[in-house]
Amino acid sequence: MKRKIAVTSTHTFGRAHYLGLALMVICSVSSSVYALDPLGPPVCDLRKGEYKGGIDISLSRQDLDTTPSKFTETINGETNSGTADLGTLKDFQTYRAYATLAYSPMYNWEAFVRLGGAIGMLGDEFWSESEEFESRRELALGGGLRATFYEELALKIGGVVQANLSQFDGKLDASHWSAPDILEIEMFEIQVALGAMYLFSERFAVYGGPFAHLIYGDIDYVNSREDNNTLIIRKFNWDIEDDINYGGYFGAQFKLRRDCSVNIEYQQTNNAQAIGASLMLRR
Repeated sequence: MKRKIAVTSTHTFGRAHYLGLALMVICSVSSSVYALDPLGPPVCDLRKGEYKGGIDISLSRQDLDTTPSKFTETINGETNSGTADLGTLKDFQTYRAYATLAYSPMYNWEAFVRLGGAIGMLGDEFWSESEEFESRRELALGGGLRATFYEELALKIGGVVQANLSQFDGKLDASHWSAPDILEIEMFEIQVALGAMYLFSERFAVYGGPFAHLIYGDIDYVNSREDNNTLIIRKFNWDIEDDINYGGYFGAQFKLRRDCSVNIEYQQTNNAQAIGASLMLRR
């Protein structure tokens, strides 16, 4: 058995309890939702008073650093406590789809909101027991602002700031486990990008630039097992480190007609990567 989570107890447990804890802590697998949302062009492409609507989708994969946490273990009514270190979760995958609505309240400024759903997946990251996590389809919210700071001929320079909020609930399970473990993950993310957009023609443009990504997250896990007619309940909580990650992105915009455009883009940071796309209709 490959054990990733380091557990330090402030009380003395028997070997059987350590083994039980090792088997169950796997659930403390954090599934962090982040998901890098599509940034889109870092400039406003609406005139004052115009709006547009459409669909945004993204596929992302990232590593998540967590901070050591306190855990409690209750055995026949007696509670013990200790510290559990989960470390870094690698290759957490998220799939997101949004309905997006954007509006320009003033010249060269655009505000947008997103409402949709997301799924998170993680596999065999903790114990090499072929365990898998897949969340239910959960509600995801997002929104932000984008603005054009400079424009001349075919070149535009601007920026975008956006945030998203998600909660992912699901089960971590393996075929030979007697029961699955339950995870609850809450995530709040912020992305800030500066960049440029260059129009090669009326129908084709490229865009991109550097961006920063900040994650706040919380992972809760409660596990119950019966061992030799003894009920053992364990509760864990991890925080996802709120470090700022830096990276870059680039994309292309294709205009299918004057009021309809498609964006395709790629994002990369030191611990995450994502592919995004959108289809927008302007009115």
